[in-house]
Amino acid sequence: MVREARMESETGFYHVMVRGINKEKILEKEKEKERILMLIKEKRQDVLCRIVAYCVMDNHMHMIIIAEKSELVKIMKKINISYAMSYNQRHDRVGPVFQGRFRSENITDEAYLYGAIRYIHNNPIKAGLVSKPEEYKWSSLREYLNDTPIIIDEKIKEEILNGFVSAKDFLDFHRIEDDTNYLEIKEEAEQLKEKKAKRIINNYFEEKRITDKGQVKGKDMEELLKKLLNETDLSYRKIADLTGTNLRIIHKVNKTLRNNLYRSPYSSP
Repeated sequence: MVREARMESETGFYHVMVRGINKEKILEKEKEKERILMLIKEKRQDVLCRIVAYCVMDNHMHMIIIAEKSELVKIMKKINISYAMSYNQRHDRVGPVFQGRFRSENITDEAYLYGAIRYIHNNPIKAGLVSKPEEYKWSSLREYLNDTPIIIDEKIKEEILNGFVSAKDFLDFHRIEDDTNYLEIKEEAEQLKEKKAKRIINNYFEEKRITDKGQVKGKDMEELLKKLLNETDLSYRKIADLTGTNLRIIHKVNKTLRNNLYRSPYSSP
């Protein structure tokens, strides 16, 4: 299979993710997390790049990096090879440690940058590891809250924090719900979609004063299904599970939506 070429980021900012091969928890132990962070700190000196944010989870890691595309490839290659060598030696194994080449998305504007920083720092909450992002030891949030950065770029840290009134304001920003699809592993993306769908359903129930989903029938069900089809990318089967309806009804509602979408403005009502 031919690999798709990476696009150069016009801003120089990239959201990067690496994942353990076969979903393995290659970063589960504290020593392994310490090792990967030490490598990031060390290898960033070898290339022209700056680290904006990071979060090390048990089976994957997110970073935001400022670099030219060629320098981005260099630092990720250096980190991956060095970590694989030490990991294989400690675990008496051979072969790659990370799943394929690293994934990346170009950060196109300030809104995406701030949202991606929040998303990265909130990864441990989504995984149920902590209740507050600042409690997690292995992300850059603590560097943003402390005086001296260790891995992140000091100038970038200052620029990011200048967008907030105080450290509390920066933390409050991390509590804001965000349904944007950032660079995610498949399982995380599905969890986010389902979480959003459940919120839509709960809000609809409150609005209609419904206490049992068995009460949702007829036009109410059609209205709810339209909301879910328009506002989420969930499969028909998952929507059916969440609403207690059947696939035939969902297909029918979606067909109506498509017909309305593509109807000519000059056609008869």
